[in-house]
Amino acid sequence: MNYNFLIVGGDKRISFLANKLLKDKNYVCTFANKVEGITEIDKIENIKDYKYDIVISSMPLTKDNINVYAPLSDKIVSLEELKEISKDKILIAGKIPKNFEHTENNFIKNSAEKSKLAIDWAQNTNKIKCFDLLQDEVTTILNTIPTAEGAIQVAMEETDFTLSGKKALVIGFGRVGKTLANMLDKFGMDVYCEARKEIDLAWIKAYGYHPVPLEKMKNSLCKMDIIFNTVPTQILDKSTLILLNKNTLIIDLASKPGGVDYEVAKKLGIKAILASALPGKVAPDTCSEYLQDFVYKVCH
Repeated sequence: MNYNFLIVGGDKRISFLANKLLKDKNYVCTFANKVEGITEIDKIENIKDYKYDIVISSMPLTKDNINVYAPLSDKIVSLEELKEISKDKILIAGKIPKNFEHTENNFIKNSAEKSKLAIDWAQNTNKIKCFDLLQDEVTTILNTIPTAEGAIQVAMEETDFTLSGKKALVIGFGRVGKTLANMLDKFGMDVYCEARKEIDLAWIKAYGYHPVPLEKMKNSLCKMDIIFNTVPTQILDKSTLILLNKNTLIIDLASKPGGVDYEVAKKLGIKAILASALPGKVAPDTCSEYLQDFVYKVCH
């Protein structure tokens, strides 16, 4: 079955996705995201002339809670305009603000669920069927692969030594932490992983890494060559940064503003790099494959 898609905003991942959807013989049009070979709509008013069923927008949908995130275009689309565009349609985006619209985070597995979901949608003021890409567990897990690869790429570019044989601390043992620790281990690094939960610490030990309880993390900091942070709170503050070797490299993978006190790090002469949102930067084509799978699961 073919679908009519309208792409609104988005980065390179969404551009690659648009091309993939077009190759599958769907109808695709874009606004605020120019894609070679695909018709771009110039004005909001003209969008209503295009027959579309599904709106695909950015990941994240917005960075200022006012306008759609559209880094590849100089056009501005407000969230209010997007609501109007998406009325009575399916909207697929990432990190949709809670105050934007009701968001359905679970996939429709059977007709009973579909019926219940239809009732939920009918209660929406704007009747927008919202699906959040970043709330889907499968998509989120797969996105840890380019995140981990990107983090390692940054590490290799910012150091003058091989990773093999060096010590790395991964702060946080969530989805990204698990994938990253696995890759670092395969590079031959001596991997330490910080975690709070006893179960996570047990898994870290079972995988062959060094478990580091949060309350004992400061004891390990001075011997690290590279520290990768995945925790979105300022865990590397002055009290921890002063314990680091000046040659230690910090790669912060947490969402902005990150988990490092960058002013203190700079004063101490410690290199700290905020490397958030890596999937869209290092592997937009691969990421678009994950998004394509999500879109078709929603549409079918």
